[in-house]
Amino acid sequence: MRLRNSPRKYVRYSASVQTDHGAAEGVLFDLSATGCRLQSNLSLTPGTYLALHIEAPESDAPLGIDVSIVRWHKDNQFGIEFLRYAEAHRERITDLIEGREVTTVPDHAHEEELVLSAALA
Repeated sequence: MRLRNSPRKYVRYSASVQTDHGAAEGVLFDLSATGCRLQSNLSLTPGTYLALHIEAPESDAPLGIDVSIVRWHKDNQFGIEFLRYAEAHRERITDLIEGREVTTVPDHAHEEELVLSAALA
């Protein structure tokens, strides 16, 4: 079993999930800079790639995760690893986890993508 390398914060945020096979709504829990736990009625299996839009009440705009992957599945809950997202979104997630004031994302944030290695999960 791999140990977690990044701190997690218990949250309860609404999230939109998009895969190649459809879209659904879900609830996001246990947020970290490298992933989260997601509850959804969408049928997801380990290895499925997806995009997430997270509605954090502390943030003015949704947090976007461009590419994520399902790492585990149990009932209607999923372990999600974030693979690629804008640096500004990563900073906002880190601010949420550490209890700092959430900064706004500049319009060019989608151009500053960050690729996380699996070793960070």
